Amino acid sequence: MSRKDLLPERCMEILEREETGFLAMCREELPDCIPLNYFYDRGQQKIYIHTGLQGLKWDILSYNPSVCFTVADPGSKRTGSSPCTYAYEFESVVVFGKAAEVESEHEVAQSLNRLIDKYRESEVLPVPKEKLAVLRMVRIDIETITGRHNRPE
Repeated sequence: MSRKDLLPERCMEILEREETGFLAMCREELPDCIPLNYFYDRGQQKIYIHTGLQGLKWDILSYNPSVCFTVADPGSKRTGSSPCTYAYEFESVVVFGKAAEVESEHEVAQSLNRLIDKYRESEVLPVPKEKLAVLRMVRIDIETITGRHNRPE
């Protein structure tokens, strides 16, 4: 383990805390990386995102379900009297896994409500059934999690 590697526990804390992740997918010569909201289920080691019923994301995932998912804290600049002392302090986590559509109605409703709970600022009503019919939940089954940092020791 490099001195810049994050411990697994720290990686999970960052995944739980951060609000925006980047989903990277690839189909032949067409890479795609998109920012999105997500929910990390630490107990199940899964990441959930919601999306529409169709689009480029589904085209790519149906061709190749292997994904990379990344989050990073906002970080800060470090400056000094010399450009050699300049740095950008950060912590980041990279997840590799397989993406799949969530098919169980129970898992869709549960994961969507947990996603909503992560971002809500006040009490919200449950998602109506007719809205559930026009969205998909994607589950990323995590295979590996790694993290790096550039912070002063």
